[in-house]
Amino acid sequence: MKSAPATRLARIAKAYESHVIRLHQEPRLLAAGAFLLTFILTRLVTHFLLAGRGGGGIEIGSLHVHHVVFGIVLLLVFGLLVVVDVIERLRAIVFGVGAALVLDEFALVLNLADVYWAPQGRESIDAVVIFIAALFVLLLGGGFWRAAWREIVSR
Repeated sequence: MKSAPATRLARIAKAYESHVIRLHQEPRLLAAGAFLLTFILTRLVTHFLLAGRGGGGIEIGSLHVHHVVFGIVLLLVFGLLVVVDVIERLRAIVFGVGAALVLDEFALVLNLADVYWAPQGRESIDAVVIFIAALFVLLLGGGFWRAAWREIVSR
């Protein structure tokens, strides 16, 4: 006989299958989740580096390599993965991570200046991007999240 947590996890897995996989929402959900997680982690890391060392990141000689560079590389890798038709889940995650890294430094690209810590570089973008990413995660997995929540709170 399965334990209660194992049974609950099995029902959550079944809900994921019916509300996400069968509706072909998994790539979108994975991309949105990877985007949201990467954006939040990137913001946290950059804030901790600023507080701890007055800044930071990757330095090559006197050159500061912004994380937008890594985002662009990941988006290019995503494009290659699409062209060669590689694993759909991997493509979704690479796209979400790359998009978050690029959009996190959107103000840098737009202004061609390092305004990351200036108000025009982060306040409105932070709010809009986090809201949109959270909305996508909730909307794309809506039925699954409701079913999973019912399993979590049931006794």
